[in-house]
Amino acid sequence: MVIPARYASTRFPAKVLAKLGGRPVVQWCWEAAVAARVGPVIVAADDERVRRTVEAFGGTAVMTPPSCASGSDRVHWASRRRSEGLIINLQGDMPFIKPSTIRRVARLLRSRPRAQMATAVTPLRDEIRGQDPNVVKAALARDGRALYFSRAAIPHRRDNGPAARFEHLGIYGFRRQALERFVRLKPSPLERCEQLEQLRALEDGMAIHAAVVDEAPVAIDTPADLTRAERLLKKMRGRP
Repeated sequence: MVIPARYASTRFPAKVLAKLGGRPVVQWCWEAAVAARVGPVIVAADDERVRRTVEAFGGTAVMTPPSCASGSDRVHWASRRRSEGLIINLQGDMPFIKPSTIRRVARLLRSRPRAQMATAVTPLRDEIRGQDPNVVKAALARDGRALYFSRAAIPHRRDNGPAARFEHLGIYGFRRQALERFVRLKPSPLERCEQLEQLRALEDGMAIHAAVVDEAPVAIDTPADLTRAERLLKKMRGRP
């Protein structure tokens, strides 16, 4: 498993090192990944400050070159000398992701021979989050294949239609051949439009299957997200 941890984030620089409950955000992700027990965990860092932080809390980190333009590029670079046939990409800004969700994604990829990638979604019940462009939404087929991902509210409920809405979680499973294929592709038109790299895979005809999980999605994309995460952590710990 590889955790791409980018220091030079556009919306919230150094977010992976921001303190949440006294620990860096990336450490929360690393601890969940280790607890999932789906394989060795490596943090793919783009900055020495991230590498030093990871090694200080006992993790393994590798530096990725500036040529790695996306999280998946960093995952590919960090795993290029490893032999695992399945590679999990857990984004380094998901501090509260459940180890069970990580295991679900790994199991889904193993159980669906036609799936080249796997991911996770959770039911979207909050209309405010549904309208938030920082929240990535997913539309699924009946068999769990991802049809589209968007920052827009999809599907649009004309006449209050019954289609389910899902929020995408920041985790992917790749077959090694699929990851190698993905990083060779150029950024696609839809990817550039939405700034969502998974659309590159869909536009190239790759099958992404999604596990529907019961998860409280908390991705640290902005300082406001960190404040929200702190409030949630206090609630989880039973503190006012």
